[in-house]
Amino acid sequence: MSSKLSLLWLQAFVAVARSDTLQDAAARAGLSTSTLSSHLRNLENHLGASLFDHSKRPLALTANGHRFLHHAEAVLERLGTAESEMLSEGPQAIRQLRLGLIDDFDTDVAPALTLELARMLPNCSFEHYSRPSHEILQLLTDRRIEAGFATIPAEGLAGLPQRSLLRDPYVVIVPAGRPCPDIDAPGSGLPFLRYSPEQHIGRQIEAQLNRLRVQLPQRLSAESNQALMAMVAAEQGWTISTATCFNRARSLWPGLSVHPFPRAKFAREIALMTVPGGAESLATLLDTTVRPLIRERVLEPVLAQVPFLRDDFIMLDSDAD
Repeated sequence: MSSKLSLLWLQAFVAVARSDTLQDAAARAGLSTSTLSSHLRNLENHLGASLFDHSKRPLALTANGHRFLHHAEAVLERLGTAESEMLSEGPQAIRQLRLGLIDDFDTDVAPALTLELARMLPNCSFEHYSRPSHEILQLLTDRRIEAGFATIPAEGLAGLPQRSLLRDPYVVIVPAGRPCPDIDAPGSGLPFLRYSPEQHIGRQIEAQLNRLRVQLPQRLSAESNQALMAMVAAEQGWTISTATCFNRARSLWPGLSVHPFPRAKFAREIALMTVPGGAESLATLLDTTVRPLIRERVLEPVLAQVPFLRDDFIMLDSDAD
């Protein structure tokens, strides 16, 4: 038997054991079902024992699985406690910080945050990742980062402490000077340009359209916010996006107009998330440092440009877990 037991395998095992289905565990963990299944197979091969009865749906723990679950949860709990104790002396004790930032903060917030943290933590080495929200959640679940700023998924979070930061309302973005399209008459006017359904933003938009029973023809979908905004500015279509995404496309503002989302308003929530058992002092430091940067570099510029968002595009109380 190999001497190397992966922490990722333990985390995957516990996630599945505490979920109703493999799909539910994967969604909560921010992993694909194939990745989660691979971690489980590797763990069972390593142990030489079946932890689940794979003939049953939903998966059921075997006797070995029940015994191993107790030990796996104890290991993860001890690891979280150890991480917290290492940082219990406060921010000045931090020697390493691996931080994930939603890519919508990449241009305006991330550089200023990095500089401020470097000034405040002179003895700390940094690793910063700019990723879509679903990838940041996976990095947190895999404990490859200590903290991350990301969108809270519709299905919620599985055991990740969070502090709310920003309510980011969805809006309709069209070429400059154009009226808001009639979403109930999708065959008229410019085509609708989508965010990729692989992203949280794409799934949230599609879920809202489904709730409203609106079907918009497929023309183009993209992961790149800048690509979608450039297409809109070039009068190739219109899109549903958020205030923060609009801010990120500031160089294209002369070619864009923003309208409220028709019928039912909706928004995503951006939060600071940390690994279970992480130091409260680190979460507090990141929370208090990033808030004025978001206000100055995201909120204020957008509200000056789009004043009708003043009551919807707002900072949120942290509600620290």
